[in-house]
Amino acid sequence: MAQKDFIVLSIYEFHMSSCALMINGEVAAAAHEERFSRIKLDAGFPYKAASFCLREAGVKPEEVDVVALVNEKFYHNAIATVLFKRFSLYTTQDWIDENERYWKPRLLEKKEMGSFFYLMGGADRVQEHYYDLKDLDMNAGAEEVNRVFNCIRKETVERLLGIPSERVVLLPHYMCHHYHAYYSGNLRGSDVVVTHLEGDGEQYNSAVSIPTDQGLKLLRGSNQSDLGRLYQWITLLLGMKPYHHEYKVMGLAPYATDSEIIKSLKIFEPIFRLDEENLAVVYNKKPDDLYFYFRDRFEGHRFDGIAGALQTLVERYLTEWVEMVVNKTGRCRVCYGGGVAMNVKANMLISRLECVEDLFVPISPGDESNVFGAGYWMTEKHFLENGFNPDDIPPMKTHYLGPQFTRSDVLKSVEEMKIKEKGFAVTENVNNAEAAKLLAEGMIIARFQGKSEFGQRGLGNRSILGDPSNPGIVNKINHQIKYRDFWMPFAPTILEEDQGKCLDNPKNISADYMTVCFPVKEDYVDKLKGAIHEGDITARPQILKRNANPEYYDFVSEFKKIKGIGAILNTSFNLHGEPIVGNPKDAIHTFINSKLDALWMHDILISRKPTRS
Repeated sequence: MAQKDFIVLSIYEFHMSSCALMINGEVAAAAHEERFSRIKLDAGFPYKAASFCLREAGVKPEEVDVVALVNEKFYHNAIATVLFKRFSLYTTQDWIDENERYWKPRLLEKKEMGSFFYLMGGADRVQEHYYDLKDLDMNAGAEEVNRVFNCIRKETVERLLGIPSERVVLLPHYMCHHYHAYYSGNLRGSDVVVTHLEGDGEQYNSAVSIPTDQGLKLLRGSNQSDLGRLYQWITLLLGMKPYHHEYKVMGLAPYATDSEIIKSLKIFEPIFRLDEENLAVVYNKKPDDLYFYFRDRFEGHRFDGIAGALQTLVERYLTEWVEMVVNKTGRCRVCYGGGVAMNVKANMLISRLECVEDLFVPISPGDESNVFGAGYWMTEKHFLENGFNPDDIPPMKTHYLGPQFTRSDVLKSVEEMKIKEKGFAVTENVNNAEAAKLLAEGMIIARFQGKSEFGQRGLGNRSILGDPSNPGIVNKINHQIKYRDFWMPFAPTILEEDQGKCLDNPKNISADYMTVCFPVKEDYVDKLKGAIHEGDITARPQILKRNANPEYYDFVSEFKKIKGIGAILNTSFNLHGEPIVGNPKDAIHTFINSKLDALWMHDILISRKPTRS
């Protein structure tokens, strides 16, 4: 390695804005702005997350070699999306109004529409942000708007973070997914192919690349792979919120009957086809507008049938697409990223294809993880320029990359929020064995320990935990804590040595991040009942290795000593509609405003009733 450390600060502003800091290819810190702002899926410049990353890594602004901004193109709609915080703050009605007022006249009635920005609220709708917009004229042409806003983005880096704007580079969105999918994992070599599929990736929303001696090489790409966009608009059609609730549609799908699926599938089937030349799923019969096309045709169709048919369509095309890519490239180990890779049920079917020897879906493969891809991309460039082998870039060693808090921080929050005065019990010196015993006795415990995990899943350090064999636990968490839809399942954390007993995973597919589903073995269905999907008896596990999180691993092991089950129910530590908790006060707020039995931070347990006699 070169004597001087090579440091990249990566920033993503569009959808769940995030930041990561990488030193010589290793991620030193990463965080989401939502954890600080408390706006779920927050958008805009992630100033607080970036400040945390610099502070956590002990890096001074002048030591940063490159600031990588994801997204080269910010035209009118994209700028409005960021300034309105559209993905985070739009209501379901806002999405419907946008379709009626803007997209319907433009796409169906072929009218010349004015600026999306002004039509949907203009400056009155702009949320609090960090950009200086005095030079931005949203009436200008697309290229000029893009040029000016990119200058503003660079200026924001220099003004707020103290890093010269000449060190800022702009990177195309879609390839960042490829760099994250490839370099963050352990699948390396000439038999690996890298794929991604998402709603909108600028130039391409699906692409195929391969690793070479000169880094990742793009083979093919398409901007017609709109399976993600289809999922987005069907989510709205079913009365749920796009960019938030697609997972609910996926969760609903297994409950549909075959007859209802077949009925609705006939509406979906003519739309897409496989394109062997571009190695992509593309339109066969492109509707003028996805939302209105299907809204008109699904009148009289059941909601669960529509969800089931959509999931069936997506699974069919994703498996056929991956099979085509593997056969055309001759590469049988697949790295797969992009927002559509959040569809864990389709990932299960991809992993079970005969032609796929191994599959890696990285942590949180949606847009927020492009900060890792951008950092890996710049690191690869640095390695190549200095004569290093890019395959020596280390895979991600840990996904626990966010803020952590001291015992003193916890005690201060307990005092400031007057926990004892509110009638809650506070117990100190609680260890793994004692907490595991309470879990085994039926308590639901929120665990707030160590550094927070990156991504949209709680992976033990910011998690709500329970005994998966406990009857009624799903209803209790859904109705009294998370306030989620009744059909939504939870997921298990499973000790690595127990996965073979619990799951049908003959290829030993990596599942560290809850990004792939597996069928649950019959002997373990009752033992894992609260952490599986009852509609199809699958689980979306975090397979836990001890070196990944020793404290959490030891806690689950203590539970296993009591119950004989090397797994626990694990769901993210948040209230429905709120981000995962960011600090001890957020944790206490969530405890108070739910019916959690206990909150465990450091060795301090806050509970609704005393846990020791």
